[in-house]
Amino acid sequence: MRLVVIGGGPGGYAAAFEAAGLGADVTVVEKERLGGTCLNWGCIPTKTILRSARIVADTREAEEFGLDAGIASVDVERLRSRKEGVVDELVGQVEGQARRLKVRIVSGRGRLSGGGVDVALKDGGTERIDADAVILATGSTVLRLPNIDHELPGVWTSDDAVSLTEIPKDIVIIGGGVIGLEFACAYAAFGSRVVVVELMDQVLPGNDRRVARLAQSKLEELGVEFLIGDAIESVERADERMYSSLRSGAVLESEIVMSAVGRVPNSEDLGLAKEGIEMDRAAVKVDEFFRTNVPGVYAIGDLIGGMMLAHVAEHEGVAAARNAVAALRGEEPSETVDLSCIPACVYTFPEIAVVGSSRDSAKAAGIDAVQAVAKFSANGKALGEGESDGFVQIVAEKGTGRIVGCQIVGPHAVEIIHEVALAMCHGISAGGLAHTVHAHPTVSEVIKFAALDAASKV
Repeated sequence: MRLVVIGGGPGGYAAAFEAAGLGADVTVVEKERLGGTCLNWGCIPTKTILRSARIVADTREAEEFGLDAGIASVDVERLRSRKEGVVDELVGQVEGQARRLKVRIVSGRGRLSGGGVDVALKDGGTERIDADAVILATGSTVLRLPNIDHELPGVWTSDDAVSLTEIPKDIVIIGGGVIGLEFACAYAAFGSRVVVVELMDQVLPGNDRRVARLAQSKLEELGVEFLIGDAIESVERADERMYSSLRSGAVLESEIVMSAVGRVPNSEDLGLAKEGIEMDRAAVKVDEFFRTNVPGVYAIGDLIGGMMLAHVAEHEGVAAARNAVAALRGEEPSETVDLSCIPACVYTFPEIAVVGSSRDSAKAAGIDAVQAVAKFSANGKALGEGESDGFVQIVAEKGTGRIVGCQIVGPHAVEIIHEVALAMCHGISAGGLAHTVHAHPTVSEVIKFAALDAASKV
């Protein structure tokens, strides 16, 4: 069983390792480094940077904790070195796992070609790899706005922002989604003057409005300025300064303009059209088993659109690998991924985590839902840590108590959301969650009290 994976990010290497464990002869084709965007330019480096930013922010509040301390200053080179060290360590671990599982890594750009993959090797040569099955896992790339010259000095994408070449005096961020808010949080903590321009009527478009309002409010306390319902129409550079002209008529001057308007599937130059792969705009179309319309070709992760999250890609990679190996053994595929209980996280101060539906989206889906809220301001652990802003909001189905969603803004939100995700995945009701004993004092107790409230309303 010869299986080739094009793309070595979280989805790609998860698929490769799973297939190898099932006995397949696996090759991964990766044009950059193993780990993909998440490990090299996305999830891991941004969270490493945000940890340093959090320390700076904490020193500003030291007096409130009865401490005398100066505000931490940023050493960009050492900060960058630490970030790169974390990334290198994790890339090395992925490479080591590939060696242990005897997964062959080919450095180059792969293209589908008649039952196999043609690779333009990184060293300049070419290689043909025959395959019984191919999993496409090329991820996504930053969306570049057509009205902005991204080659202009002073225009950044998230890739540039995570490179940490400098801490700009002032920065305009286009987009108030997850990427924009995380970088706004980090650079504001480091001392930059930050302005976020968001086209929609709230930050974190598509999220619950209570979540969006508190997220914006807390970032404003950090010094971030928001221009909501506006858009940047052009960006020019003069005298080493950037001038952003807004739809409202305002002009913003800054050292850097960062585009953080999202990502698009990385489907170019894969030979998809030639092989007859069906597409949905830039995304590859797949069925519930991650099969494309071409037999033996599967696709996963950001490449197929939907929830562009590393943990989703990883889960899909494992499922696709199992289905591909099953097919090669003459068996029917069976592995699917339930996206209804996938958590999504924002690593701002405070953290934000959501899973499932908001009350509004639940009602739009025809679910008679109730909403229950418990605040961190009544939680001893949160008060002791000086992080009492925020809430846990549980959405449950009327009558059954089935949990259909949860939104958390507050301390350790990205960690404690999994308790609710587990309850949703395994059918534990709001009452069942409420009557689970929670250790005291913990911030997780806020989930218990929200669940108690929800159980009383259903």
